[in-house]
Parts: sequence; C-alpha cells; structure tokens
Amino acid sequence: MSDAAGSARASRSAGGVTAVLVAATVWGTTGTATHFAPGVPAAVFGAVTFGLGGLVFAALTGRRAVRAVTRPGGRRWVALGASSLVVYAVAFYAALDDAGVALGTTVAIGSSPLFAGLVEWAADRRRVTRRWVVATVVSVVGMVVVTLARSGATGDERLLAGLGAALLAGLTYATYSWAVARGLGAGTVVGATTGGAGAGAAALPVVTASDGRGIVGAVFGLAAVPLTVLAVVVGRDDLAVGANWPVFLYLALVPTVLGHSLYALGLRRTSASAATLLSLFEPVVAAVLAVLVVGERLGVAGWTGIALVVVGLAVLAVPAGAGKGGRAGPGA
Repeated sequence: MSDAAGSARASRSAGGVTAVLVAATVWGTTGTATHFAPGVPAAVFGAVTFGLGGLVFAALTGRRAVRAVTRPGGRRWVALGASSLVVYAVAFYAALDDAGVALGTTVAIGSSPLFAGLVEWAADRRRVTRRWVVATVVSVVGMVVVTLARSGATGDERLLAGLGAALLAGLTYATYSWAVARGLGAGTVVGATTGGAGAGAAALPVVTASDGRGIVGAVFGLAAVPLTVLAVVVGRDDLAVGANWPVFLYLALVPTVLGHSLYALGLRRTSASAATLLSLFEPVVAAVLAVLVVGERLGVAGWTGIALVVVGLAVLAVPAGAGKGGRAGPGA
C-alpha cells in the first residue's frame, strides 16, 4: 500500500517536472517567434499577445475575475497590476527588438527578481537577505558580461535602448507580481518566476487560492482593454496582413495561455522552489534558438554571461534550508 502511494507521488512529481519544463520551453520560443513576422513593431507584438491572451485568461476565470474587480479591497491592486502589465507587454518586446532575443530575454528575466526584492524593500520595508545580495551580484555580473559580448553586434544607441527596455520590463513585471500578492492580502503567490519571460516572456504568478486565480484573470482582463485598443490603433496595417496572424495567435495562445496553464499544473505536483528552478530553462532555450534560428552570435563570453544570470537566479530559488536538513523557507 505504501509502495503504491510512493509510486503515485513519484508519478505526480514527474508529471509536475515535465509540465514546468514544457512551459519554460514554450516561453523561451517567444523572441524567436517574432522573427517570423518581420516588420511588426514591438508595441504591436506586446499589445496583440497580451491583449488577446488577456481576454482568454479573463474568460477562463469568469466570475472569479469579476469578483476580484468589484471587491473594494482588491480594486487598487488589480489596477496597479494591470497598468504594470501593460507597460511590461510593450517593454519586453522592445527589448527583444533592440537588444536581441538572447540579451533582451536574459536581462528581463535576470532583473525581475532583483527588482522584486527592491520593491518589497521600498514598499513593505522588508529587509533584503544576504542570499538576495549574492544573487544580485552574480546576476548583474552575468548581465554585464553578456551585454559586453553583444555590444559589437548591435549599434550602441539601439543596444542601450534595448537594455533600458529590458530593465523596465523587469521592474514592471516585479511590480505586477507584488500587486497580485498584495491583492491576495495574505500573499499566497507561490510561483512568481523570473521576469518575463513567457507570455512574451515571463511567467505569471500562480496562486493556490481561487481568489488568487480571479485576481490574475482580472489583471489580465483589465490590461487587455488598453492593449487591444493599442493593437488596433498602432497595428492596424500589421493586423491586416494575414501572414502575421499565425505568429500573433501562437504568442497569445501557446506561451501565454498554454505555458502558464502548464506551469500552474506543475505547481500542484511539485514544490514552488523546484518549479522556479526548472523555469530557468527558459533563457537557455531563448539563447539557443536565437543562435540557431535568428542567427545571433553569442560566443564564449555571451554564454558565460547567460550562465551567470541563471546561477544567480538559482541562488534565489533554492530554499534557505536546502542541504542543511532544515525546512525550506522564503528567507535566507
């Protein structure tokens, strides 16, 4: 009987690992997918992806999303999360366009958890941990290394614009995640992963409570309104090109809806810390596809920088008690 229970748990864990890895893989394809719709502005990619994807998410959460918006205590957090998501949607794709897929994804993903620590410190007066400082130093060094490696392949002005957009994406995604957690009151976010990635890059905060799913759906639904308007106004000509729509639909439905749904499934079958570590596969996929499909060149220095960013994020993701026999916890 115990053997059967152990086998069932192992099977569930393996299923959770697979779900998270597949989610990280499809998130990593985001930047490369834009390569197949040349000439489409970054703002249009972001607006269509999160506009269409946001409408689908809102529809999936239904009444729970409506309750999250109408509940007095949650309105301001939904509004803050939605406004942050709108900026993130545009900034992330601008980073991919100006800095390149590999660098843009790495900086956006690498900076988001670092900004999250700063947001919590500034807003909640939560002390940053020694582990956060170490992860920050390692990740920043990695981002500097990969930036220097890419500087010869991209014009200086465009590279700086792309880096600025990537950092803005990291900041706004961190703010979005914080707003969702505050909207929950008890802070039940269990799977806020690295910035951006997916859905245009970053993964969504996935929550355990029904109200939490409603808040996420409400945030996406509210953000979808201005993004849909932006897509129609700015991207009218691009939306009229039938060849662009396979890319638009792919970005909205696969990295956004499917990717985050798989991640949520994975969180039910494995620990949040394990899921976060597994999601670090995203920048690796993005970098490999950028080289093989888009034709970007990284070199030894570029790969070293990406590896440092992943190591820094892994430092943040590993439970504080790991390796010491202690219980995993959020602090360090």
